[in-house]
Amino acid sequence: MINDFKQIDSLSPSDFEFFVKEVFEDAGWSDAVITQVGKEYSHGDGGVDIFAYKNRRKFAIEVKQRNIRNAVDTKALNQLVTGARLASVQNMILVTNSYFTSEVKVRALKLGVELFDRDGLQNLWIEKHSEVGRNIKMRQYQQTINDEAYAKIKEQKTKLLIEMATGLGKTYTVANLVKTLIKDESSYIKKVLFLAHQVEILLQSVTAFKNILGIGTYSFSACFNGASPENTDFVFGSFDTFYSKINELKEDEFDLVIVDEAHHVPARTYSQVVDFLQPQILIGLTATPFREDLKSVTEFFGGNDGHIGKYDLAWALKHNKLAFPKYKVMLDDLNNGQLEMLKNGMSVSDVDKSLFLHKKDEEIVRLIEKEVSQENLQIPKGIVFCKSIEHMQYMIKFFKPGAATLVHSKMPDSQRRENIRSFREGDHSYILVCDLFNEGIDIPETNLLVFIRYTGSKTVWLQQLGRGLRKTKSKEFVVVLDFVGSLERLNEVHSLAESIRSTPIDKNNYEERYKPEKQERGKKSVIHNDYIEVTYNEAAADVLELIKNLNYRLNFRAEALNLIRHFYETEGHFPDFYKIEEVLKGLTRDQINTLFGSYLSFLIIAFNLSTFDSKLAFIHEKLHNILRKFEESGFTPSHKAISQESIFQHLPLFTEKEVNSILKRNTAHKERHIAEITEHTEIASKKIHEAAVLKNPIQQKETDIEKIVLLEKYKHLEKVSDLRNVPDTDMKNIKRLFKSKLLFLKVIENAK
Repeated sequence: MINDFKQIDSLSPSDFEFFVKEVFEDAGWSDAVITQVGKEYSHGDGGVDIFAYKNRRKFAIEVKQRNIRNAVDTKALNQLVTGARLASVQNMILVTNSYFTSEVKVRALKLGVELFDRDGLQNLWIEKHSEVGRNIKMRQYQQTINDEAYAKIKEQKTKLLIEMATGLGKTYTVANLVKTLIKDESSYIKKVLFLAHQVEILLQSVTAFKNILGIGTYSFSACFNGASPENTDFVFGSFDTFYSKINELKEDEFDLVIVDEAHHVPARTYSQVVDFLQPQILIGLTATPFREDLKSVTEFFGGNDGHIGKYDLAWALKHNKLAFPKYKVMLDDLNNGQLEMLKNGMSVSDVDKSLFLHKKDEEIVRLIEKEVSQENLQIPKGIVFCKSIEHMQYMIKFFKPGAATLVHSKMPDSQRRENIRSFREGDHSYILVCDLFNEGIDIPETNLLVFIRYTGSKTVWLQQLGRGLRKTKSKEFVVVLDFVGSLERLNEVHSLAESIRSTPIDKNNYEERYKPEKQERGKKSVIHNDYIEVTYNEAAADVLELIKNLNYRLNFRAEALNLIRHFYETEGHFPDFYKIEEVLKGLTRDQINTLFGSYLSFLIIAFNLSTFDSKLAFIHEKLHNILRKFEESGFTPSHKAISQESIFQHLPLFTEKEVNSILKRNTAHKERHIAEITEHTEIASKKIHEAAVLKNPIQQKETDIEKIVLLEKYKHLEKVSDLRNVPDTDMKNIKRLFKSKLLFLKVIENAK
């Protein structure tokens, strides 16, 4: 009926219903009938428009055509529920060419109604597939995870982290585990909380849980968009709303808590929520378990023994679970005059700054359009990842008028949604993004990804890469253009390709890769014998050849960083400076010196620290010990002499420049120390006093004084777990005066 999705707005109401019927039939529903049944019960405006079947289940489908600026409200939801009940149908779907209000999303979850807004309907039209109403048969790797997790829980393991690449079905896997636990006669799992940081993730997760657990057996409720948590078997909540509503719950409200995108949890706000809940079982789900800071995801979820699954991106690509990536490294032009620097042992970061001549944005746009033409992307849908809002606003000027739009985190939600819609529905071929689209956003028709600036984070890069890897029946491959001028990125791409190559194939989990179904049914032809296609432009190839000729192993740097990060995750502390080669096997002091310049610099880069981070205090102490020894001998050493004295087997503990920076700051700090302490004490006392005292400044109540005493006594506390050592008497007073532990901590935080 239509060949461009945006044409749905020009359809008459009856034609739109017919279009929806055809879309659902193409996606697996059968015997779909447009009916007037139920109309007489809903005042002539709705009820049930379509009845259809999927996997022997009958569905009531209500269709609401609206102006795109008019969201569908709860009236439509009530009409559907009434009509479905009159027809004795449990499975309900509400469809619109517009969007739904927040109240509809919350109530639909509780009522068991599936929602297809404009974006969801477009996905259904493109993919011809939906998770709604699926009969689920667990894949072998999912069942393997289920069995391992269940065994660990039976062994009294209370925290688990499940690692699975995007697209492998993390939510179905954990839903099946929950079903296994609930059906266990000895199980104590009665109430479950599923937490995520985006509403879209929560709504998708509800569908997965209903497919696994069935409809009508358990009760569901939502805690997002300001809704309060309800007393149901399953609660699906967003972190921000749950944080604001947590005082309405008991600490042991939930037996099992599941956290999606679990790598966020070590962040302070998220960890406070999870800390407060104290479930009997805590399960984290993530595709990227490593954070760029020191906070360990695995430790939060039970340590290495609780880390299961480990089906990463390399495994998923090797087993053809994702779309085929054509990865092209468009490395920036080389400054040939600087090539000899590699021979002189410069660090990788220094080489990056001086080796590459970054292409101008105008040239990048020209190359993007050239690659689109060469790859014959007749309808290009490209996501362009930019470094900053200012950069994207400048770069968009070089695309042809109307070819590109942009979205960013500072943009109003309504404008962001409108720009995404215009990108999807054909008005724009490219969408420039910044600080978005790493997680949660699903645009299955994406067939082009463009990386322009280095993020400094392998985790973010992999998340962004995942935005284009979702399989569809009409997408054979995704083109990736990487313009990042960095040896580190070049190594990341090379390492991913090598990791895929070296990953063994498990034939029980392997899927053949087929061409899109444009030919006759049953006549599919296998494509691509490889699992990722990586090509390098001339500049990138020159760098790889140069490194090979100089016998300079680029992956030393990444390997070194991975080694020390793994050591810290496992041991909980930095390696002893004098035992590095003993504990970091395969890494020499000479290599650390060549790549990083000093042990201090190695730690700073590996864990994204500043020179003056408190975690590096032990190095500052060693510097002052060396200085003290010189002074005791009657010498005032130069900064170079202090650095030279710190060298152990060719590796300095700190460079001359780092010595200068530390001593200079310490001198300035001493001069201000007494004044700062005095000022800080006065301000802190005043803030704590103001935070606790009620509005009446004349007659201070006795309770106000009690609050001040408690706040002053425990002003060093930061999270709920810190309160576990507070004496029972003080804890009772905290709950009496502040209503909850979380509110007490909020007052402390606001006073700082």
